[in-house]
Amino acid sequence: MTIAQPSPTARANQFQIEKLNKAPKPNPNYLELPCLSSSSECVELLAAKAIANSPELVTLDEQIALIDERLVVAEKRIDHTSKKRWTNYISSDPLRIAANILGGGDVQRDNIAIADLEVKSGELEAYRANLHRRKAEVKSQLREEVLGLVLEYEAAEREYVLAQSKLATYSQQRQLIEIDYQFGNGSTTQMLSMWQQGESLEALVIQVESKKKEITRKLQQIISFTLTNSHK
Repeated sequence: MTIAQPSPTARANQFQIEKLNKAPKPNPNYLELPCLSSSSECVELLAAKAIANSPELVTLDEQIALIDERLVVAEKRIDHTSKKRWTNYISSDPLRIAANILGGGDVQRDNIAIADLEVKSGELEAYRANLHRRKAEVKSQLREEVLGLVLEYEAAEREYVLAQSKLATYSQQRQLIEIDYQFGNGSTTQMLSMWQQGESLEALVIQVESKKKEITRKLQQIISFTLTNSHK
């Protein structure tokens, strides 16, 4: 009786299964995430890092700081003008004195200047309020994005565990069937079908593993937790 030998495809499949079971090497472009779960502590930690490293939030803070400085300057000018305007009205010119008494002249000029500063201050305060609202929106969006990706990762992790379990079960079954096949039991068609099933399971594991890596990469990108940024 001729004993059938396992095909090269079967041996290759076994090598691929062993390769899949090895721990993946860490991505040299990123540091490990500080955590990766949907617990409130982990989500808050990741969101805090995303908020701290958000380029838009940094820009908003710079704009708010600049407006604060301009408001302080405007307030000082208003205060200075209000305190000094009466001493500025002292004059030996009777026409100038009369104009000031009637609310014109220097009085009118200073009132206009104060009113103009107050209007500009009001506009700056309104703009600053809009910036603060945008900051709150960005923070909320980042928290939602982090939570969404973490939940996606956990779902992918469950898919990965299930796919690996199926692949491990297949590997055990294939080994038993191949032994029978070597002793003349079964057909080549059945073995080819078995090997194709293994290839499909391997492809599924690789696909889900890639999905996990992509989600992790997105999280790393959001929180800017890269080697480059960490040394800036």
